[in-house]
Amino acid sequence: MNTRLKPELLSILLVAATGPLWGQGRPADPGDCVDAIPVKDSVVVCERAVRGFGNILEVKENPAANLQWLEREHNSVWYLFRSPAKTTLTFDIIPQDSEDDIDFLLFQGNLPDICTKILKKEAVPVRSNISRNNKALGSMCGLSKDATEDYVRSGVGSSYSRAIDVEEGDLYYLLVDYPQRPRAGFTIRFHYDPPPPPPPAAKELPQTLVINITDVATGAPVQASLAIEGMVFDSIVEAKGKSHYELKMENFRNLRISCLRKGYMFLSERVKASGDAEVKVNFKLTPIAPGAKVVLDDIRFVGNDSKVMRNSQGSLYMLLHFMEENPAAKIEIQGHVNGPAVSKKLTPELVELSTERAQTVFNFLVVNDVEPSRLSYIGLGNSEMLYPNPKSKAESDANRRVEVKITGYEELATPSGPLHHRSSH
Repeated sequence: MNTRLKPELLSILLVAATGPLWGQGRPADPGDCVDAIPVKDSVVVCERAVRGFGNILEVKENPAANLQWLEREHNSVWYLFRSPAKTTLTFDIIPQDSEDDIDFLLFQGNLPDICTKILKKEAVPVRSNISRNNKALGSMCGLSKDATEDYVRSGVGSSYSRAIDVEEGDLYYLLVDYPQRPRAGFTIRFHYDPPPPPPPAAKELPQTLVINITDVATGAPVQASLAIEGMVFDSIVEAKGKSHYELKMENFRNLRISCLRKGYMFLSERVKASGDAEVKVNFKLTPIAPGAKVVLDDIRFVGNDSKVMRNSQGSLYMLLHFMEENPAAKIEIQGHVNGPAVSKKLTPELVELSTERAQTVFNFLVVNDVEPSRLSYIGLGNSEMLYPNPKSKAESDANRRVEVKITGYEELATPSGPLHHRSSH
């Protein structure tokens, strides 16, 4: 928790390792060393199980009997962190499901181009544990002061490797790997003995972000969850359980705020940086109904390609969470392209490209366990460009978009929801 922010209103999602393997050119993948997730706190929560090993297989072709290395990566995620003080480091990796077997490798990262060196085995783990999960310990593993081995090989063995003495500012890379298909996520708890000194007292932040959420038809307040990008550097701020939020932040922050409530279409809004003392955002949520649409203008594509641009990850996961929250919803994913240079003719090439873009989103949802029967996709080419004659790169990018249309929604009995009376078959 960042103490500068009101704890009763929000929590900082320091790490959300949810990126599966779904093709080259996608957003940053925490399954790769070069995209390792920075750890900013003593607790890391991976809510969703990782799938695949990213774009690059850094750990591979090692003998099964090797003490230091995994035989290869399977379902992996990389983290990086710095020691906050000269101290002794231990940690616990705690699976949410004790059936999961988790292994780890720890590398000292104070080396130029560390990820390439790991790939070439020019950098070796300083600690590793590849032993079989011990259900008597809840299948936990990690580093411990009581452990005596730096490396524990595969098979039956200790679940903990020896603690490591670290200097202030030392950089480390931690690879967490599931050798089998993961069932659930995990939590990492870092321990420092002695603990680092407390951070300096937080200053009062100058700007207040005020967010109100209502039903578009009735105007009644609606409790909803928020995900705010840009409020805190390299983090996503989450808030839930309220219809009115007041959050303190620094001036001149460019924000992207996503709002989600079960039974309603989700919304995202960009907020431009300003020096105003108060920034107000009003979300008016529309109940889910067949025919309702959401424009995912933040799922952007490389020109003339179906590859998703790096900054599109937030929108993809917002759509995924919407489908998880609303299991009765069925959607059509509509792909669009920017095609003014070929007049307004709907050519087969443009239809094919827009279809591939829609399929990219379809594949992402399926890989993340959304039932294919709830999904369909179609390419509409350049027939519905938002800017028929784009005059800037921003307008051209906006034409390369994905829209989501509700094709079916059966009635849900939700006591807390004021509007869940629609049905469609």
